[in-house]
Amino acid sequence: MRANQHSRQSLARTLKLQQLAIFEKVVQAGSILAASHELAMTQPAVSKAVQELERHLGAPLFVRGKRGVALSEFGLEFERHAKSMLGELRHLADGLNAWQSGATGRVVVGTLLTASATLLPEAIHRLLDQAPDIQVEIQVGTNASLFPALARGDLDIVVGFVPVARPSRHDEDARLQHFKLHDEVLCAVAARDHPVVRQRDLQLGQLRDFEWILPTPDSAAYPTACGMFERENLVPPARVVHSVSLLTNLGLLTRRPMIALMPESAARPFVDAGLLALLPLGALGIFGTVGYTVRTDRLSSAVLQRLITALQEVSRGVVEIDGSPRHRNHRARLLSQD
Repeated sequence: MRANQHSRQSLARTLKLQQLAIFEKVVQAGSILAASHELAMTQPAVSKAVQELERHLGAPLFVRGKRGVALSEFGLEFERHAKSMLGELRHLADGLNAWQSGATGRVVVGTLLTASATLLPEAIHRLLDQAPDIQVEIQVGTNASLFPALARGDLDIVVGFVPVARPSRHDEDARLQHFKLHDEVLCAVAARDHPVVRQRDLQLGQLRDFEWILPTPDSAAYPTACGMFERENLVPPARVVHSVSLLTNLGLLTRRPMIALMPESAARPFVDAGLLALLPLGALGIFGTVGYTVRTDRLSSAVLQRLITALQEVSRGVVEIDGSPRHRNHRARLLSQD
């Protein structure tokens, strides 16, 4: 297949949005036949659309095999742009719907576990109270996977820890804008029936011989956890499980007499529900900034703006577990890019 020289005008004349949608479905399904079933089209019709697309582009998009199709190197490059174009089309549909009704649309949110414990559920609760017909999709991951997905257009917003360093102007992160909501602090918790819960004047040195759950070494909270023991001139506990999984940690805490370090906002729902008790060691240090990230080259849809407003409102109400106000800055602010 002879390579073509492409221009904006030539692509505008030859590319069809339906071809892009069919291409995306074939990639997801892994075969022409499976894609035809999901699209309610005949297999020859799907094959024809793919072949026309390849002819217009002048290069094969797929490598055919006995078990289906896989993207060629050219196909991988084309997929990145096709996702962005289809994402913009989805935003166009959401924007038109939101303009007409003011209460419909879809938002895809990437989040870290910390934000998914309290901040995001409460914000979505408020969002759905205002507009019950809005569709929300949640994808959990790390910043390393969520930020590239946001830059590609797979996500509308990322809620979680935001970086403070200025992004490079030579990579996809340059298109991302980070907004601070509040600082996150670490706290120590145990099951309500743990023997140390009833002790007064509790000191960290009294707890070192218990089994502990500490953040994983690659987590944002790990340096703060290590610093907690260093400040008291204590050797870290010998019996440790490293985990940032909220469900795993809760399961361990309710089964064994363990002590865990957790983000305060993640621990709060379990403390309020009577499953965990906050140990009176005080706030153990700020270990990260919670906020949201959006793209700089895309206007926020009405649905996304509703969610951002809800996130800001929830963040303004964030307090310490003991009830004392944590934040005095009541407005989400753009992180310094200097």
